[in-house]
Amino acid sequence: MQGLADGYFVLPSTVPDYIACNSLDPVSVTDAAFTETQTEVQDRIKKLLKINGKRSPDSFHRELGQLMWDNCGMARSDAGLHRALQRIPELRDEFWHNLNIVGGEDELNQALAGVY
Repeated sequence: MQGLADGYFVLPSTVPDYIACNSLDPVSVTDAAFTETQTEVQDRIKKLLKINGKRSPDSFHRELGQLMWDNCGMARSDAGLHRALQRIPELRDEFWHNLNIVGGEDELNQALAGVY
């Protein structure tokens, strides 16, 4: 847990420093890895927008966060971990069937940022 907490504060300094101090190969939008990833992301966005359910991305995020806080944090128990292991797949399934993202794929959509 300490490593996670420290990483939250250390990461913003170490990654930019690494990038600034190392020579990285250029990446082009014509590279196969780029076009493959772009296609995967566009397909996932289309799939998410088609769900047309009733729950916002934020509601899923809050429920998962509360589930983790209550059952998987520092004060955890065997029973709580089992509750989380049961609920997480249910929540994932509900996400893919009951998500509602307002807006479209061709506009700035902050709701989409919450689902990645």
